[in-house]
Amino acid sequence: MPFALIYRALYKLHHCFFLRPGKPLAHAKLIVVGSFLAGGAGKTPFVAWLAENLKNHSVNLSKTTEGAKIAVLCHAKVRDEFELLKKKLPWATVVATPNRYKTARELDLDFDYIICDDGFEDSRLRPAWTVRLDWSEPPRRLADLWPAGPNRSLVQDHAPADTVLKCYGEKPDVKFSISEIVNGAGKQLDINGGAGNGEAAAGSGMWALCGIGNSERFFRDVECFGVKVARKVVRPDHDRHFEGTVRNALKTARCVLMTEKDFVRLGEDLQKSPRVYRCVQTVEADLLLLSSEEVKI
Repeated sequence: MPFALIYRALYKLHHCFFLRPGKPLAHAKLIVVGSFLAGGAGKTPFVAWLAENLKNHSVNLSKTTEGAKIAVLCHAKVRDEFELLKKKLPWATVVATPNRYKTARELDLDFDYIICDDGFEDSRLRPAWTVRLDWSEPPRRLADLWPAGPNRSLVQDHAPADTVLKCYGEKPDVKFSISEIVNGAGKQLDINGGAGNGEAAAGSGMWALCGIGNSERFFRDVECFGVKVARKVVRPDHDRHFEGTVRNALKTARCVLMTEKDFVRLGEDLQKSPRVYRCVQTVEADLLLLSSEEVKI
């Protein structure tokens, strides 16, 4: 608890002196996707889903093949998010930057939408359409705050979000799930037990490796897909040594599976290996909940 108190004091001072709300952009609609959680909230796959829907919606409205010009900003320190977004959104401009606020202003006149993957804690990115992904009731107590808890900030530290999407419970606003598990050759994991043509059978000898903020959610999604793994390996979020962990695991495991974000950290030889599988995540959301006066999908 004392460390959480120190963290909160530094957090408030940093925002007071360095992250004061900025001026609105002149042209582009600024969208900030964030969460109270320090990691594992599904922000990156949701940003990809949102960008695709904005693009498709603008194409339908304009009746052209081009649609809106969209830029996606992510932090320069987390290259895995940058690589994953580039792969999922080849038509968009994806920028890794140490300063989302500065970059958004530089790109303002060239784009219709600028979406920030995270940036929830950067109060300079105001005014903006803020989308908050909640995985529990909003944190209000010091005990909920890092390092005592999993959250970076408390609900009283922020202005009300424009859109709050519940990601938990029986009827979530946003549902994350695994749609398929494939290797670099496009072969799907055989969950029925037989292996052939370079494919792996789920079960014996199959390890699940995870280097994102919420490993338990990933392992739960794998089980919901119908796969029971022999071993689960947890690594830190954005783990720089993840590739080495995979190579060591393959000395014992028959096959390994991982998140898409973890997969993009690997070298080309591992990405092409028939023994390395990525779990493709899909996002389902109620489009009506994402409508606002500024941005309509």
